[in-house]
Amino acid sequence: MEATGLVLVAALLHATWNTLIKFSAERLLVIASMDAVALLFAVCMVAFVQVPPQEIWPWMLASTAFELLYRYLLIQAYRVGDLGLVYPLMRGLSPLVVLALTLIFAGEVLTTTQIIGILLIPFGMLCLLWQGGGGDRLPWSMLPVVALIGLCIGCYTWLDGQAIRRWSQPLDYLVWLTLISAWPYPLLAVVARRNPFVLFWKTQWRLGLGVGFCVLFSYALVLWAMQLGSVAEAAALREVSVILVVLMGMRYLKEPFGRPRLLACGLVLVGMLIMKL
Repeated sequence: MEATGLVLVAALLHATWNTLIKFSAERLLVIASMDAVALLFAVCMVAFVQVPPQEIWPWMLASTAFELLYRYLLIQAYRVGDLGLVYPLMRGLSPLVVLALTLIFAGEVLTTTQIIGILLIPFGMLCLLWQGGGGDRLPWSMLPVVALIGLCIGCYTWLDGQAIRRWSQPLDYLVWLTLISAWPYPLLAVVARRNPFVLFWKTQWRLGLGVGFCVLFSYALVLWAMQLGSVAEAAALREVSVILVVLMGMRYLKEPFGRPRLLACGLVLVGMLIMKL
């Protein structure tokens, strides 16, 4: 139950920072600010944590590669697609990726009930394509991009979970992962868009800080939960954020709700209940 509580809080934070990024017209600057806050935290903490063992570095470097690609693709997808379509579709694919990698490579034992619950979540996301894809809401041409985002999320989640299983220090791992993954986008913003980046911090520093702290705490809680329980189950439970994001998109971005999104949210909820009850 402790791991479940951690993941649900992480889902709320994750839904919040994605909504803030979609809401902003300067998504590159928001992500750069988000990473700058995380990087500052990691620099302040690095003297107080252990250096990862040699066997952990390949896992962290591979995770970093997928996270950087994920950020780039996320900016592209949010430029043209509804939050309530892009987010559920990309998040819905990731549990399938984590489940496949877990069963094939990690040897983690899952019950039939857990597997059914996990599978219900991506099937729920497919409902969003019913009256959802195409047109202004989410062009069909963006579906491969959204699928690739889901693949990236699933891969870095699984990699981080396996690293935590080998080195049970979630905070230490988070600090070092942040140090090697959080500098490229702030550097890009400083080099390519210095004046807008400075202006952003002068006028929207609360947004930058808020997104940065949401990202840090969200992933810290997920790492902690993966240490306590199943990596595949934690990855799936985190997708309760899908329901929150659909509701936030409807409330703050005036996006439609409709039967496809209602059905998708219902299947996510049923999948979670099957896993836990």
